[in-house]
Amino acid sequence: MGSAIKAGGAGWRRAVFGVVAGVVALVAGCGVTEEPAAPRLTPAEEEAARGPVFAYRTEGELVVVRGGETLRAPGSFGYSSAQVSFTEDGQFAFAVEQSAKTLVAVSVRDGAVSRIECECTDAAPLRDAVVGWWRDPGQVMSMDLAGATPAEPEREIELPASPSPLTGGSWDGARLIAASDDYLLVSRVESRGLWWEKNHLYAVGADVILPLGRVPGIDAGLTAAAGPDGHTFVLAGATGRSASCGTGHVATIDVSTNAVLGLPELPGECSAAYSPRWDDNGTITVATRRWADVAGSPGMVDRLQSAAQGWAPVGEYPVVDMLPRAQEAIIQVVAGEPTDPRDTPRGVLVVERGGTRQELATQVVSLGAPTA
Repeated sequence: MGSAIKAGGAGWRRAVFGVVAGVVALVAGCGVTEEPAAPRLTPAEEEAARGPVFAYRTEGELVVVRGGETLRAPGSFGYSSAQVSFTEDGQFAFAVEQSAKTLVAVSVRDGAVSRIECECTDAAPLRDAVVGWWRDPGQVMSMDLAGATPAEPEREIELPASPSPLTGGSWDGARLIAASDDYLLVSRVESRGLWWEKNHLYAVGADVILPLGRVPGIDAGLTAAAGPDGHTFVLAGATGRSASCGTGHVATIDVSTNAVLGLPELPGECSAAYSPRWDDNGTITVATRRWADVAGSPGMVDRLQSAAQGWAPVGEYPVVDMLPRAQEAIIQVVAGEPTDPRDTPRGVLVVERGGTRQELATQVVSLGAPTA
């Protein structure tokens, strides 16, 4: 019997198909309609259904959240309050251990962890899965986190000669603090004031090095982020008022023209600004700390956004960090009790989605999300 069915398999299938077709026609004639097949989701839509992709950092760990999964990498990040970065293609989250000068990266796809001894304190996404950093005396190094090749020089750059020691000038190593499709933004301490250092900026284009000099009010703790046009950056930092008190400032600079636009001063007697972001809709946000010029005074922490009349909080209550809405989720690090201004601000990571509020971690310092 089995061999007969096998030998006449094609005819048997045709017969069965004819019976099934007749049954379907009969049912259809009775007024019953078939339910349409559910549309297939794209990979991006499937990822959105699972939940947003983002990363956070504590003093001892870099964590990628991918829907309901968490991918972890230990690290000694210590005091740094720098935000987490993603590669341009969104496939890797990374942060730098400033004391060990090591770049730590986590793959969003499979959680693989990479540790690269970069001898750097800052790194920036350059293109695709490539990250870059500065190496003295004059190289921009790069590494493709998706490849198996080691880091290699991206460019050789010769910055102006050191200031004369007779003028009291100092010379600290340069840093690659931000990058766009058109320019690399390099910072270097070339002079010092009575208390704090003075950063000088250089924009490195495809065939030009533009010395931008100092930006008023932004001397120490300089951090930056590229704007959507490729040649404008937002800068955050502070200038010293005393050995223990500074004034935070935020400004934008068009590196192609060296045009600087200062944003409104931050409120507070003593203040610091850091970790700026420039969203695609043109909104600038920045992390801030404020305290009184009195020994032991507590520091107040919040993230503020640029507004027509100055600065406005991004949330209903103080936050250490907050990401733009990702797939209808609100991702924020809620600030804890006031702390010593010298402490790294940290708080509780909270995700609100679909009316549900979930606390994911404590002692969180900063956030990051892919732009791709």
